[in-house]
Amino acid sequence: MPTSPIRLLALFFLSTAAGTTAAADAAAAAQQPARAGTVVETMEGGGYTYMKVDQGGETVWVAVQRADVAVGDRVEYIENMRLPNFTSKSLNRSFDEIVFGGLQGARAPAATQPQSQSQPKAQTVAEASVGDGAIEKAPGGYTVAEVFARRADLAGQRIKVRGRVVKVSQGIMRLNWVHVEDGSGEPGANKIIFRSPNQLARVGDIVTAEGRVETDKDFGFGYRYDVLAEDATFSR
Repeated sequence: MPTSPIRLLALFFLSTAAGTTAAADAAAAAQQPARAGTVVETMEGGGYTYMKVDQGGETVWVAVQRADVAVGDRVEYIENMRLPNFTSKSLNRSFDEIVFGGLQGARAPAATQPQSQSQPKAQTVAEASVGDGAIEKAPGGYTVAEVFARRADLAGQRIKVRGRVVKVSQGIMRLNWVHVEDGSGEPGANKIIFRSPNQLARVGDIVTAEGRVETDKDFGFGYRYDVLAEDATFSR
């Protein structure tokens, strides 16, 4: 890995709306359209391909999961997060700014389900709406709102939530981030991210998601999550 999990997990991520403004900002960034440019420099390190991309006179360093790219190639990528003053230990090199993202188009790795942990992906799927219809709670499970309300008691326990998959982000820190809503909860506490090293669920599907509750996860850079569910599995 190019750097510590605390630094990279500024994700994105990403995209969680788990109760903080920063998470909402990350979600907006993850939904940006694909950007394109020409590779003018490339190097490998820590399982990542680092590409210096010329975007019409502006250059940017972009890191993606290891990919077969060469100088002169035209690439498209989705920006997942942007970090200033980033140091890659595997390359022993510092960057004034770097973008972590996923390749798109012909160079993007095909998604598989389940996903091999030895072949991590880095791809963000468009977000879907939870919809207006009621989603029945899983037998022996919880609603999203109940998990947030009881998170202190549930910390460390495995839970079961039935809901709609509203977003999937693959290969973030070698984990798949599956965002589940069931229509319960107030804004900022109406979605749980289930993270799995080897399982995926399809955006728009109603699934039963299971995972171990982790609370008050603060990865720095303003990315803090009241609730995450780890070691997740999914069934329909």
